Amino acid sequence: MKLDIGEIIRQEFEKSGLSASQFARMINKERTLVYHLFKRQSIDTDLLYQICMVLNVDLFSLFSEKLREENDIIGACHSQKTERVSSKRKIMLEVELDDEEYQKMIQKALNI
Repeated sequence: MKLDIGEIIRQEFEKSGLSASQFARMINKERTLVYHLFKRQSIDTDLLYQICMVLNVDLFSLFSEKLREENDIIGACHSQKTERVSSKRKIMLEVELDDEEYQKMIQKALNI
């Protein structure tokens, strides 16, 4: 899961109208760290929480949304794989049994 969190923070920071010095003071960091934040691919959750509070934005929801999207994709792939496996098993069963054996098995399964 890749989110360019540094770039997202930079965009939200620019919308805020705060100076780098003001922002740094509000998150209890040095001003030079602010510019390093913009280049990060990951971030400590405590620091992200402080940034969210200062910028009045929920950046955690971005991770939740991304996770939901990826879980949906994984779920869809799993369903397709299960369907393919079931189809293969059915084909294998039909190939292994001759017609008479297949009919007997079906009748037994249906309790006829």
